[in-house]
Parts: sequence; structure tokens; C-alpha cells
Amino acid sequence: MAQGRRKRGGSNRIRLFVSVGFLGVVGAIALTAAILGAGNAPPSITAGDSKANCITLKLQNGVLNQSTITAATNLTGITYNCVDTFANPVASWASWEEPWMFSTPSDGWRAWLAASSAHQVVMGLDLIPQSISNNNNPLSWEQQCAAGDFNQYAKTLAENLVSYGAGGIVIRLGLEANGTWEADFVGTTDAEMSAWSQCYDNEVTAMRAVPGTHFLFVWNPNVCTADLPLNKWYPGNSYVDIMGIDAYDLDCTTQKTVAQEGWTKYSTDSAANTPADPNFPSLVNMEAFASAHGKPLSFPEWGLGDGRSDDTAYMSNIAQTFKDDDFAFEGYFDTGEDGIAQLGGTIPKATAAYSTAFK
Repeated sequence: MAQGRRKRGGSNRIRLFVSVGFLGVVGAIALTAAILGAGNAPPSITAGDSKANCITLKLQNGVLNQSTITAATNLTGITYNCVDTFANPVASWASWEEPWMFSTPSDGWRAWLAASSAHQVVMGLDLIPQSISNNNNPLSWEQQCAAGDFNQYAKTLAENLVSYGAGGIVIRLGLEANGTWEADFVGTTDAEMSAWSQCYDNEVTAMRAVPGTHFLFVWNPNVCTADLPLNKWYPGNSYVDIMGIDAYDLDCTTQKTVAQEGWTKYSTDSAANTPADPNFPSLVNMEAFASAHGKPLSFPEWGLGDGRSDDTAYMSNIAQTFKDDDFAFEGYFDTGEDGIAQLGGTIPKATAAYSTAFK
């Protein structure tokens, strides 16, 4: 998110509780609803119009279990077979190769994945650890990666994920890299964007070459940041399975919500995109870009600003976009952190709209 929100993994993993209030909005939901995907159901996310419902949850001590997911289902009435998580930022290659949620069995992520073939995890991962990040000169690491110097780390990561039973997860590789808050910020020059995309290609190729892997890779710009031409840092159709759009309810240029400025202005970000550049990372342009490349979309992160507005207009328009286009998945950011409102009593109207639209 352009305001500089950080995702925490490793030793800084999220260690909080999921909120389960506001049952009155959608009524009591039977506990069995959360386990309808158990058994031999197909994976919840495909590289197509699978329209899976995911969620990023507050977790106690980083531990994932079905009861936490069931609590979210009781709140919204939506069955979640998919959970979003973050393996970034991390300090070193050693941590990068061993994502915290899978490397520790007691955290429950392995067991939850194994409990049903329908269960899926969407994991955010930077291209590099913080130890080599250099946002003032991204080429300092991008050229190394583009030359294949980091392929060994990607190979080890994939081998580890296979050994953890996570060889088929969805990976948001290089998420929001058009934002300067990311360790793997793409940069702004043609040389930087070209090297970044080659780095992405190399890491995907190295991971796919590991036996037992069937990852889905998401290329995931943030709509709320600089005007970097999409076509100059797109890794290419052979390396991207799904395109991701992170679009919170705040136009970063106007600082207005959808309720305040309307969906058209928000979705085109017209205040920042006055030349109507088709490569500007607005929501509308991302829709067109994905369609032109034959790729499904996703909303890996989205949500309302805490205390800003109980914005049903944002909810309904996000949901309508999700329904109208080819979408692989969506994932509401429901941790209550970084200024994003949790579903429930603080945004009752928007929560009711969300529950109606997505279940």
C-alpha cells in the first residue's frame, strides 16, 4: 500500500487474534460451512476465472488453524478455502529460502494445507532479502539477479516448499515492487525495469524446474503509486499465471475514498493520470492489460481505511469488478493493521455488502 504499509514475516510475524464480532450483520452461520471444501475438492485457485475468496487474518502467534478460519466464516457467511500471508520482508537469503509459516510445523500452515486439496495459501514474497536491497540504485542487485546469480536461492526455496507440502501454493512474487517501500523496488529507468523483469523470470524458471512444484505466480503492482509503464516491467506471459491488483479504498493522489469521489475517478486515478497513459497502473488500465495478455486478475489486497468511511460504494464496485472480469481470487486484508478496517462492527454497512456480494 502506498502509505508505506509493511508486511511482516520471520521473527516479526503477525501474532494477534482474529476478530469475530458483529455476527448480527449476516446472522449465525453453521460451523460446518467452513469445512465444505474438505476432502478431494479441486484447488480453490486456478490460473483462470476461479473467483476464489481468500482472506488475510489476524493470527495468534502466527498459528493457522481451522477454528480461526471458521470464526471468519461465522462473521461473513463466506467459506474460506484460501488464506493470504506474507513472507516479506526478510533480512537474509537464509530466511527467504525458508518461509516462516511453513518451516515451523507447529504454526499449523502445513497441516491446514494437507487437510484438504481445496485449501490454498497465497504467499507474498520479495525477489530479494533486505540485506541486498538498494532503492537508490536497484541495478546493484537487479543485474546480478538478471544474470542468474540468485537462481540457487530460488531453487532452494522451491525445494523447501515441496518438502513442507507447499509445492503448489500461489506466490505473489515481487509484490507491489512499483512502490518504494518494497525491498525489491523496481526502479524507474528502462534498464532497471528490464533487469527486474529478467530477475523475476529467472527466479520463476528456477522454482518451476524443481520436481514436485506446481506454483501459480502472481505479478502484482499496486495501483496507488508511481506511473511506471506496465509493459516495461511485466515479466511476460510465460512467467505470470495471474495478474494482481492491490487497491485499497483511498485514491493516493486525491486522498479521497470511493464514496467521496466516485468509482470512475478512483478506478482511473485521473488526477495522477492526466495524459491517460494506458500503461499507468490504474485499476481500469490493469483490467485492460490483463485482458490483452489473456491473464486472469486478482485482488490480493484490498480494504477500507479504518475510521474513514463505512464505504458500501467501494465494496459494491470492487465486487462488481470481480464478478464482471476473469478473476482468480480476491483477499480482503482483515488484520486490523496499517490503518485498514477489519470486517465487523466498525464498518457494519460495508461488511453486510461484502457478505452479500461474495458468498
